[in-house]
Amino acid sequence: MTTLKTKLRTFKQILPKLDPRRGLINLGGAMLKALFGTVVDSDIISLHNNFDELQSRQQDIFHSVANQLTYIKKLDTTTSVNADAIANLSGIINDDMNNSHNKFREITRDILWLNMTIYGQSALFMTIRQN
Repeated sequence: MTTLKTKLRTFKQILPKLDPRRGLINLGGAMLKALFGTVVDSDIISLHNNFDELQSRQQDIFHSVANQLTYIKKLDTTTSVNADAIANLSGIINDDMNNSHNKFREITRDILWLNMTIYGQSALFMTIRQN
């Protein structure tokens, strides 16, 4: 971008300057332009306007590129924070799943023990009743 700025500044310095005295000979300038293609005031004004527009667009492009880099940096930071948060949450979920699986195994063991105990007592009562 600095190279483009330098080129634009150099180009602006070599542009012909507006000369108020040229307005006196506009008719002669128009004839010279028609015959030899020389520059008249309107051409210089148009050239300066085009250059100003080019400079304005260059500033807009420079600003957009600078903002785009800022957005990319912000997005990169946000992405890394989100990745850390996701890793943390997945660790928490993994721990919760392991804990709930362990609880499920304990409950299943307790239910089986209770079932066996009830079955044993039921068999005992049946034997006592039959005798």
